[in-house]
Amino acid sequence: MTAAHPTIPEPGVETLAGRIASLVEERQALRGEIAAPAQLEQNRREIARLQQRLSEALIARYLPSVA
Repeated sequence: MTAAHPTIPEPGVETLAGRIASLVEERQALRGEIAAPAQLEQNRREIARLQQRLSEALIARYLPSVA
């Protein structure tokens, strides 16, 4: 018999928005420090990934479900 894995809930809209804001602040600091291009690219990709998740979370929240 196998144990079921508990599902980890997706972060909510507010959590995602906060994480994006933190990453944007980090990006501004990196630019001020003249960071390596690889650091800026990693930060940019993480912002884009979280923006996609935020879009999906907003759609899930506000789009009426089709039953």
